[in-house]
Order: sequence, then C-alpha cells, then structure tokens
Amino acid sequence: MAALAVAGAIAGGSAGLGMPVVHADPAPHPAPEPPPPWAPRKPAEFWLGQPVVWWTGPTPGGHWGVWINGGFLNLS
Repeated sequence: MAALAVAGAIAGGSAGLGMPVVHADPAPHPAPEPPPPWAPRKPAEFWLGQPVVWWTGPTPGGHWGVWINGGFLNLS
C-alpha cells in the first residue's frame, strides 16, 4: 500500500499536480551610468537582446555588461 502511495505521489509530481510554482519579477536594475573617460571601449551595443551599459556596482572601477534576470553580467 505504501509503495502505491509513493508511486502516485511521484506520478502526480511529474504531471505537474500539487503546489503551484510562483515566480517573482526580478528587481529593477539601476539607471545606466555614463562611462568615465578612462573606460575601455564598449564591446557591443546589445548582447542577448539586452543593451550593454556601464555600471560601477559594488566593485571598484566599473564594467561594461548587461542586466539579465535582475543580475548584472560583466562583459569587460
């Protein structure tokens, strides 16, 4: 009987039955900053459909990169 209950739970889980999955919207990213005069050349205008922007963030100096799913992906 227990094996039947476990098999039913596994089958129901794989069929998508049970608790709904909730996805939160990512936090909005900060406004783009103007790059400093010493910044390296911008690698591209867009990457994976997202605009390439300059961001200093928590690291000193700053980087070119893109915002994807609420996170910053460095490109330089």
